[in-house]
Amino acid sequence: MRDPLDLWLQRLRDPEPAIRRQAIRQLELIGDPRALGALAHLFALDPDLEIRKLAQSVGKAIYQAAERRQAHQRPAQPTDNPDKGRAGL
Repeated sequence: MRDPLDLWLQRLRDPEPAIRRQAIRQLELIGDPRALGALAHLFALDPDLEIRKLAQSVGKAIYQAAERRQAHQRPAQPTDNPDKGRAGL
């Protein structure tokens, strides 16, 4: 079965702005950071200003969500100082 991400990435190259807009919205719902390069390309080069703005906005949202997920997956960092965080005790 074909990856839905590939389908929507392919539609970003459609000559019809409405199709590109729909593809950007679907990529936003999928939320996969692998779409960031294609969205950045669209933001830089699409002839339609509204498409560029949407690509930028969705790209930022996907990037920030990925950063939040990554931050929650990092293990807590041990401290070098055992008294750190015990101020006032």
